Amino acid sequence: MNSFKRLVLECSQELVSLSLVKATSGNVSLRLSNSFLITPSGYPLHSLTEDLIVEINSCGHALEEKTGPFGFLKPSMETQLHLALYHAHPKAKAVVHAHPLYATIIGTYLPLKPLTYEAKAFIDPIDYIPPLQPGSKELAAYVGRTTAQVIVLKNHGVVVWGDNFQECIFKMQVMEENAKQTYIGKTMGILPQ
Repeated sequence: MNSFKRLVLECSQELVSLSLVKATSGNVSLRLSNSFLITPSGYPLHSLTEDLIVEINSCGHALEEKTGPFGFLKPSMETQLHLALYHAHPKAKAVVHAHPLYATIIGTYLPLKPLTYEAKAFIDPIDYIPPLQPGSKELAAYVGRTTAQVIVLKNHGVVVWGDNFQECIFKMQVMEENAKQTYIGKTMGILPQ
């Protein structure tokens, strides 16, 4: 179990080091054989330790009661979003939700079209979810109906799922890079407004 928790922890720390999350934003989960691991609600990803990772069942309930430095450990407020993706996509092994700056801003107002061959290969297609309350059943239901592996949550962030965390982080990086390229292209006037 600790090796799986270590993967969740390492992914969380990498999201921080890549500036894809700030403060308590973002959450990470991993599918196990009969349960899931997910980051706890209200904890900054940079300060997590393995013992703070929460194991949940397929309904989102913690399998054991634990406390951390800020009290009782609850699964991420986006647990139902993660579970909606796992239920909709049996191939999904890992889910990462982050708040990449450019992808969040531009994806909220404009459809992000892949500009490079790399982006076309790794983040196309992209699904878009209308602005919905974080942690809500409505948001989870919308996400559960998506078909793409890269999903923009308007006014909220980006969710990516895949076979492993490295794939998810790679897609998130490509998504953010593509958004930066779009911003620069539009600022320079070489992309249509």
